[in-house]
Amino acid sequence: MRARDLDALGFPKLLDALAARTVSALGAEACRALRPARDLASAARVLDRQWAFFRLLEMDATLPLAPFADIREALALAAHEGAVLTGKQLLEVRTVLRQVQSLHRFFQARRTEWPDLADLPARLHAFPELEAALSRMLDDDGLLRDGASPRLAELRAALRDLRQEIEERLAKIVNASAADAFADRYVTVRNNRFVVPLKAGAASRVAGVVQDRSASGETLFIEPLFAIELNNRLLLLAKEEELEELRLLTLLTTQVGSARDELVVALAALAEIDRLAAVAAFARRFHCMRPALADRFELRQARHPELLATRDVVTPVDIRIGDGKRALVISGPNTGGKSVALKTLGLLVLMAQSGILIPAAEGSSLPFVRALHTDLADDQSIERNLSTFSAHIVNLVEIVADLAPPVLVLLDEPGTGTDPEEGASLAVALLDRLLGAGALVAVATHYAPVKLYALNEPRIEIASVDVDAHTFEPRFRLLYGSVGASLGLRMARRLALPSDLIDVAEQRQAASTRELASAIERLEASRRRLDDERTAVEEERRALAEVEREHAALVAELRDRRRSKWQGELEEAREFVRTLKAEGRELLDVIRRRPPDAARALADFVRDKREVIESHATALDPTEREDSGRPPVIGDTVEIRDSQVRGELVEIAGGSARIRRGTLTFQVPADRIRIVSDSATAATARRSARRTQEWGVQGSTNAERGEPLALATTEVHLIGMRVREALEKLDGFLDQAQQRGTSSVRIVHGIGTGALKKAVADYLSGSPYCTGFHEAPANQGGAGATIVDLG
Repeated sequence: MRARDLDALGFPKLLDALAARTVSALGAEACRALRPARDLASAARVLDRQWAFFRLLEMDATLPLAPFADIREALALAAHEGAVLTGKQLLEVRTVLRQVQSLHRFFQARRTEWPDLADLPARLHAFPELEAALSRMLDDDGLLRDGASPRLAELRAALRDLRQEIEERLAKIVNASAADAFADRYVTVRNNRFVVPLKAGAASRVAGVVQDRSASGETLFIEPLFAIELNNRLLLLAKEEELEELRLLTLLTTQVGSARDELVVALAALAEIDRLAAVAAFARRFHCMRPALADRFELRQARHPELLATRDVVTPVDIRIGDGKRALVISGPNTGGKSVALKTLGLLVLMAQSGILIPAAEGSSLPFVRALHTDLADDQSIERNLSTFSAHIVNLVEIVADLAPPVLVLLDEPGTGTDPEEGASLAVALLDRLLGAGALVAVATHYAPVKLYALNEPRIEIASVDVDAHTFEPRFRLLYGSVGASLGLRMARRLALPSDLIDVAEQRQAASTRELASAIERLEASRRRLDDERTAVEEERRALAEVEREHAALVAELRDRRRSKWQGELEEAREFVRTLKAEGRELLDVIRRRPPDAARALADFVRDKREVIESHATALDPTEREDSGRPPVIGDTVEIRDSQVRGELVEIAGGSARIRRGTLTFQVPADRIRIVSDSATAATARRSARRTQEWGVQGSTNAERGEPLALATTEVHLIGMRVREALEKLDGFLDQAQQRGTSSVRIVHGIGTGALKKAVADYLSGSPYCTGFHEAPANQGGAGATIVDLG
């Protein structure tokens, strides 16, 4: 891709922002070297690799990455025979080796889980022996340790002893002499030899060699005669130390040189890891994601990286080119963000194809493009003596010459810089040529002919930038299927340009221009109205869908609980039968010695009880209920399938049946009823009686809390309950109220958010107990309570 296009879209600035997040100069260099991939497979590969690295850091431990030096020069030097690296250079090599080892362990432990990063451990070739040698022989300042070799330890010990001897003997001379002879009472070094500072006038008092004098000439630095031999020995030992250090540094350099090739590979891997970490940090900071590389061109909630770095709040924008279309034409006033939308689109394409995660929402997708060409803003070239228009034309010549698909072209007001009519004609012709060549195109324009062309061309997606119709404040979003007016004169009027001047300008507008502007304004008004209506409908649909989902889940849960209750009661009944049989056998054993009539009477008793219990079990277990062999007739006790609602069949007409339950009569489909045996009916009655007793207990509990006992019979309180819990309580309450023949009850649900009140109303609308319901009068709770008629 052309450097001018990368510059126009701010790609180098983005790379600088990534480089600022690295820990090494090599990592920063790797960031600045990023370029879009040349083919789709490569683009997908680098993007997958970066996404895997980002997810690894999000889900796993902290990356053991620390600052490291650029040792490429040291490695190149170490490859030459006889070369010697300094202690500082070797120290930098040691730091790199430690980084390589720690990162090798980190990625080796995760290579199976993250296959996109599985090559890193092999590239991070560790040299533990070399690292150990460097650590043993060098201190943290890059100096050789005394223990680097036995000979070095011996020489340094001798040097320390000899220095101490020389300093002590010279100090004795200084301290024993008259105070007026020495300039100061200390021992110092001149020309690598220990000396004493003697006043120039007292030089004859100490026999020796003058090694130096002060700048003022007042002080002479004398090496006493006895110290000459000692200093000579010291210099010889220091020379031997230097040679030994040189030998050791040469040895370490040779070891580094022998590992040079592997270290170059490892260093490149470190630089890449630093770059991947920097991009991951950028992605985490600005909530970036991996876009799909597909045929679709859709950016959801896209944000420009430069705006993210400089502003606290950035309004995201959706940018798309619909299926079957090849171009996007954006119109509207200057303040709406047309150019920003184009640059955001272009920059995010460059980022994705360079393996950089983009600041957009999930579900975003971009096609791969071989080239991305731009013609944005003013491009006047002073150096080449080109005007703005000429510079644009020269650029367009290069673009038109390179349209082999896949290519993306971004044009900001093509045809500008010349006569508007000619410029508009040129823009239309250019757009037609680009579409004919199969290019993807995004254009920002004010020209009416370009807008009309876009409206009539099925390959073009149209959009306008959204602005407040009254204040002209930009909303920084695109409205698709809409053509935007430029609003130049209206904005000029708002900005206090003299009204008479604006009036003249409006009169001078061509009739076709005024008509187009009026049509666009009407179209926009209609579109806004339809958008508002569509939004309201969508909100209602979402709310209805949510209610339906909650209702379905509630019904399913109630059925599950009812089935569990049936199964529990059935198991209790069967356990009772087993217990009764066991007790009966024990009793039979006891009375075997009694008259036969007693045994027969007991056997009859047990048989009768077993029949009653089995009948009870059949009534409880919904899986064991079966219809009798005949169809139901008027007067039969029937049950609605998959429910506990029973009653007397009073009418069958066609496909409907009417059932009476107490004072309530309701209609159900005839194929949903079945005859209930007398034993099952009796079992139901007993369960109802038991629930009545339970509600009586609940009423006592209410009374203990200070609530009226009447709440157990004509009122139920649901305030503070969850919807499911409240509806369960309401179901049992209404069942008992209907059994007692209560004609009206009050449900206290409160006002709150209205969710519980709505759930109660939905339940009552489908309840067979309820013949009608309404909000309670003000003196009975008003909107916080509901009165239910039970017939």
